[in-house]
Amino acid sequence: MDITAIPVAHETKTTPQNPGERVPIVEMRDVTKTFLLPSGKELTILEKISFDIREGEILAVLGPSGCGKSTIMRIITGLLTPTSGTVRIFGEPLTGINPDTAIVFQNFALYPWLSVYDNIAIGLQSLNVPPQEIKQRVTKAIDTVGLEGFEEAYPKELSGGMKQRVGFARAIVVDPALLCLDEPFSALDVLTAENLTQEVLNLWVDHKTNVKSMFLVTHNIEEAVFLANRIIVLGANPGHIRYTVNNDLAYPRIPRSPDFEKLVEHIHSIITNAILPDEVPSEISVVRTPRIEALPQAQIGEVIGLLELLHDEGGSADVFDIAEKTGKEFGVTLTVVKAAELLDFVDTPKQQVVFTELGKKFIDADVNERKKIVNQQLRTLRIFLILTGMLQNAPEYTLEEDVLLEELALLLPNENPEHLLNTAIQWGRYAELIGYNADMHNVYLDIGQESNN
Repeated sequence: MDITAIPVAHETKTTPQNPGERVPIVEMRDVTKTFLLPSGKELTILEKISFDIREGEILAVLGPSGCGKSTIMRIITGLLTPTSGTVRIFGEPLTGINPDTAIVFQNFALYPWLSVYDNIAIGLQSLNVPPQEIKQRVTKAIDTVGLEGFEEAYPKELSGGMKQRVGFARAIVVDPALLCLDEPFSALDVLTAENLTQEVLNLWVDHKTNVKSMFLVTHNIEEAVFLANRIIVLGANPGHIRYTVNNDLAYPRIPRSPDFEKLVEHIHSIITNAILPDEVPSEISVVRTPRIEALPQAQIGEVIGLLELLHDEGGSADVFDIAEKTGKEFGVTLTVVKAAELLDFVDTPKQQVVFTELGKKFIDADVNERKKIVNQQLRTLRIFLILTGMLQNAPEYTLEEDVLLEELALLLPNENPEHLLNTAIQWGRYAELIGYNADMHNVYLDIGQESNN
């Protein structure tokens, strides 16, 4: 069933106990979501998520990559069922697809064989809405999002911005109570994204649709501050709510104003401190026991690119500026920085990324010396000590991929073992420490032997 093509109830519902009090459109209570891995182990994506979505607000969810932002949206819309916890829609338990929502996807999700008009109308047609009403509602939606003159065009004839306008029109034509936006501007160029973001806000502020609330999933802090009345900041491994920020800035919001930038900076600090903590709180007593550090999903090439940028910047740069200069989303940038920090190439005081002495030595070295340095650093990480130890004790220093996946699932139950192993192999290959035979699905200790792959 197409979630963008489901009609909604238009009346505002109230609780029987308090007839004058409006029920939240969505109530999530202690929602946890786990997935079963191929190894048979469970991976927890979300843990104890609780919040409401109220009528008349835009609620945004922010967080690093892999923290479960889109999973939350799919649970709200009924595309996924929570493992535990409850979801209520206008006070009633959600069962199956949520009939009060519509989604605007980041990848447009248009039918290439249908015209703009038919892409917008298809949901209403499947619900047996009378032809005359379909025409009226589609015409209104086309006018609302500025698609006049493109009714007969096909998706291949449209720019990215125009395709996303079709996505918005297809969503609002069914009059959803809650409009869910799944990173709707991330596939667009900067100027198009800014223009469309402003137009969406204008539709909301001017009440040009029947949408009662919007739920925005985004990685872009400025986008969240520009649009949302409340912003939920998620932590990862597993996804959990770290902080909720109320945004009382009046519309229209000016991105370069002091209050706007102050709020952006505040949220940046929350996210940065969650991923790159500067220090351990003094009230916590720390016992120095060996621990297994999960490997950030960053390529060694990205780490080297970061170090090259730092070198060009004189050895230090603000993590914010790094994201802007590289054009990477903030969560991806933090992942690369964390990888560099794990290898002891950088330190991260506050929001600064600063060369260590080892980082300076690495960037000044030739290719072979760089490989030796990474090799030495990997041998200090417990995850590599465990993997190489297993390989050293295996026949011909080789183990099947599944054996290592099973071990990683046990060692780090809240991490995706496939992502961990893929990263370990990529780093290990660069350092000439471990190798991988894709034909045999075997991981081996690199002792100079020839690979058959």
